[in-house]
Amino acid sequence: MLTQRTIWCGSILFIGMMFLVSWQKAVAQEHEQRSGISNSWLIMQVVPSVSWTCFPAQTRFSFEWEATPILYSWGMTKLDPPLHFFFVTQPERFAGSVEFNISMQLYTSQVRASHWGFSGQLLAHLPLVEHGEYVGLNLGVARYNIAGVSSNYVVGGFSTLFGFLHYNIKYSPGNEIWMHSIEFRFF
Repeated sequence: MLTQRTIWCGSILFIGMMFLVSWQKAVAQEHEQRSGISNSWLIMQVVPSVSWTCFPAQTRFSFEWEATPILYSWGMTKLDPPLHFFFVTQPERFAGSVEFNISMQLYTSQVRASHWGFSGQLLAHLPLVEHGEYVGLNLGVARYNIAGVSSNYVVGGFSTLFGFLHYNIKYSPGNEIWMHSIEFRFF
């Protein structure tokens, strides 16, 4: 037979379980809303940036796709976590950040024996005008492997239009290679 104490304990346990389930659902919904990853965002990541590389004897045009595995942002409020993985909104980048990104280049004409290039870059984004919304400075270093030849680069440039448009110049002093890139950052 059920006692009043058993019914009371069962009710408390049931209410506690319902609270935990609803709390987990609320956290999952908030995370989904904050992540902002949508089908349109995924499709926009396919849009390449453009660059042209000035080798000592030739200039080659290429398309470039980038991914940011990790970004540390110091320019946001305390409500926004400083570390971001793969999905980064523009304010988190242009308000002041350091990012590690990887990229793949597809050259329109053959460079040596290949059409492909790959890189890893460490870039700092420093806000200049209106907390980086209008103009920001990009500084960093990169390591490119183009058609099997690796080179170190120094990177400098600027961003504008709320972090959407970046123009960066990359220079490899060892191989006398200049790379100009117009990068589109979608969020």
